[in-house]
Amino acid sequence: MGRRLVISDIHGCSKTLLALLKRIKLSKEDKLYFLGDYINRGPDSSGVLDIIIDLKKEGYNIFPILGNHEQQALNAEKEYDKKSFFYFMSRINKSDDLLNKKRKLKKKYRKFMQKLPLYIELDDFIIVHAGFDFKKEKPFEDEDSILNIRNFKYDKEKAKGKTIVFGHAPTYYKKILKKIKKRKKKIPLDNGCVYNKAHKIYDFHKLRKLCCFNLDTYELICQENIELNKDIALS
Repeated sequence: MGRRLVISDIHGCSKTLLALLKRIKLSKEDKLYFLGDYINRGPDSSGVLDIIIDLKKEGYNIFPILGNHEQQALNAEKEYDKKSFFYFMSRINKSDDLLNKKRKLKKKYRKFMQKLPLYIELDDFIIVHAGFDFKKEKPFEDEDSILNIRNFKYDKEKAKGKTIVFGHAPTYYKKILKKIKKRKKKIPLDNGCVYNKAHKIYDFHKLRKLCCFNLDTYELICQENIELNKDIALS
C-alpha cells in the first residue's frame, strides 16, 4: 500500500512543485491529491498543469480537484470578449502562457480543468479546495461555497465525522502545524506558496511554503518557494 498525500495551492510555482515532488519521493504506489488553484499569480501556470498532466500519463495515481482560479478562467473565457479575456489572463492573473495564438485557452488545459471534480470523499477524509457551508441544506452541492468559502464551521453530522482537508485561504505555517498536531477535523494546507515577497496583507515570512500532507501518518512535508532559483528537474 502506498501513501495518501495531499498538496495544496500551487499557483504557477512549477519549480517549487518539482522540488517538493523530489522531496517526497513520489512513487506509483502513492495516491496524490491536489487541492486546486494550480494557475495564476505565479510565473508558470502552464508548467504546473503540464507536470500534473504528465504524471497522470506516466501512470502515477494523481487526483486533482477544481479550484476557484480554474473555474474563474473557464467562466471568463465564456463570458468575456477576446480583449477582456486576454487582459484578465495576462495582466490580472499573469497566466497568458495558458493561451494559444488566438488568445483562447489551449485545448489540453481547458479539457483538464473542465474534468476536475469539486471534491473527493474518502473513508476518513474529504478533500476540497475551500470548504463547505454546512448551514446549507445541501452543502455538497453548493459549488460557490466549495470553491470560495472561508472560515466555515465544521458540522460533524453532515461531514459524517470525516476530517476536511482544504486550501484556498493562505494560513501561517505554525497554525497549520498546530491544526495537524491536534488532529483537528478541519486541516488547512495553503501556506501561500506564491507569496515570496512583501505583501500588504500577509507576512510573507510566515508563508511561501508549498505543503504536502500525509493523510496516514499526519506528517507535513514542505518546500519553500524557489521560483527565483535555477531550473530543477523531477529526475
